[in-house]
Amino acid sequence: MDENSKTIFDTVTLDTEEIRARAEAEAANPGRLEIFGEGEGALGKSTVTYKKPRSLYVVIAGLVGALIGVTAALIAVSYLAGGLRNLSVIRDMGKYDTAVITELLSDIDEYHFGETPSSKELVEKAAHALVSGMGDPYASYFTKEEYEDYTSSFNGNYYGIGVTVGAPDGTGALIHRVYEGSFAEEAGLKGGDLIIEVGGEDVRNVSSDELVERIKGDEGTTVEIKVIRGEEEMTFTVTRGEVYIKRVDYSVMENGVGYLYLSSFSGNATEEFRSALEDMKAQGVKKLIVDLRDDPGGSLSIVVDICDMLLPEGATICSMQGKTTDPTLYYNAKSDMYDFELAVLVNGYSASASEIFAGAMQDNGRGAIIGTQTYGKGVVQTTFPLNADRGYLKLTTDAYYTPNGTNLGGTGITPDTVAELPEEYEGYDIYTLVTEYAEFDTQLKAALEYLENK
Repeated sequence: MDENSKTIFDTVTLDTEEIRARAEAEAANPGRLEIFGEGEGALGKSTVTYKKPRSLYVVIAGLVGALIGVTAALIAVSYLAGGLRNLSVIRDMGKYDTAVITELLSDIDEYHFGETPSSKELVEKAAHALVSGMGDPYASYFTKEEYEDYTSSFNGNYYGIGVTVGAPDGTGALIHRVYEGSFAEEAGLKGGDLIIEVGGEDVRNVSSDELVERIKGDEGTTVEIKVIRGEEEMTFTVTRGEVYIKRVDYSVMENGVGYLYLSSFSGNATEEFRSALEDMKAQGVKKLIVDLRDDPGGSLSIVVDICDMLLPEGATICSMQGKTTDPTLYYNAKSDMYDFELAVLVNGYSASASEIFAGAMQDNGRGAIIGTQTYGKGVVQTTFPLNADRGYLKLTTDAYYTPNGTNLGGTGITPDTVAELPEEYEGYDIYTLVTEYAEFDTQLKAALEYLENK
């Protein structure tokens, strides 16, 4: 993926998945963890002036593991590939492959001239390569430390300074958003600032990885960040610490229509979504726009809970079928709904859980889908903790279907009303677009027009 097609966070990724039962992975008898989300690089897009790179950037920490992790991964794959009846075959293959790796490690140790990585480091790389070699863009092997980094922001909190920032492009790294109440806001940083130095070192041409490494640090430490704001260069000393990342932003527009932007189905999205609906209902809002543009997905449990708020009791939200669901598993609404007139905004970067939401609303006739064709991710990932705390294996195990039985893989949701943004505003960060350039947001205007005519 093009380096400039990434949107990064100052310390960790705002990932598109949430582990519903992370505690299971730490229990004596860990079970399967069902999760939804995007693989790294799944939503990449080239950037243009002041435009938000789309795909979320995963910050990977050090490599830790053991040779048995590879064997465990092979055994886990065996269950998914052919069931118990094929396990003995895969085990035989595992013995052969493990023997090859053992021999390679032995020969490297004995004959390699020069500096050689440790056997542990080599095996960890082999485990990553093994899973990568499957050709599944959503499959991953994680060491324990990598997995902790991977999941660290799912609860809405992470350690950093509280900004989202684009990849450096030669002129600097654009700050897309400074979160309310964050250390960055307290220090004086603003959205639109262009970062040119971190800790006294130029970052205009560094990689995204390097920028992240320079900004992040231990809680309580500080970092100097030099930015360009307008024509002026300014330097801010920012404290690092725990930051809460909002998933929901909402407002009541002048015409009385409620607007709710959901950036991902993760963290505290369910609670934030419900709170926003309650507040808007108390303000007399009858019509609601749910903006899922650029929302790359999230957890199944969260999207089901949120759909439950807006669908009548008994309505089908989605179904799932595959290696872990036999027979087909159906998810149905079971609570009283908030009875708003509804419009849903989507685009080509609305994926996974966003498509489940849009499909549920569309197939149940709950509201109009407005915007452009969605991304088209119709598969589910399951994460398996390996034995003895030796890492995690994430595999595509199932497919999901809309209430009408449609799998969206490769096609996505077709909007009821197609609305394109003006070319010069394509790629803008959605929060920035709506808060600063709403008058040019033709998709938002199309949603307002639809609701006004209801």
